[in-house]
Amino acid sequence: MSPAAALPALAQSALLLALAACQPESAANLEFTFDAVDTNEQARPCMIVVDDDWTGAAERHQWVNVTGDDVLTITLPAPKTEWTVTVAPLLVESGQITRVPHSRKDARDYSGFADEVRLVRRTDPRRQLFILPRRAP
Repeated sequence: MSPAAALPALAQSALLLALAACQPESAANLEFTFDAVDTNEQARPCMIVVDDDWTGAAERHQWVNVTGDDVLTITLPAPKTEWTVTVAPLLVESGQITRVPHSRKDARDYSGFADEVRLVRRTDPRRQLFILPRRAP
């Protein structure tokens, strides 16, 4: 019989709770802050899309640099350990988005800027800067 099997059920539960408490980072949601600039280091209006959820990103207004130079903080859910983040360029006129993209292709074709896709992991820095170049003709 293993030592774990010999422990009473209550002691096993207490042990599991103690082990879980030692690793709070693995069970907690994490906040990441996103920003985007172009190759001239100017604020670039963009939509931040997590795990290819374009509809959700639009509904939650997950954009940066639309009305000025700002950032977006998003809470990424546990228990995942990594997320695919797409920063899609937006065209803005007078502080208003002219068209919300529904795909990477849509964003690239309409804006004239390239998008960037990055795998963001729990251990990555909490502030993520994306640099979007002009799309080649």
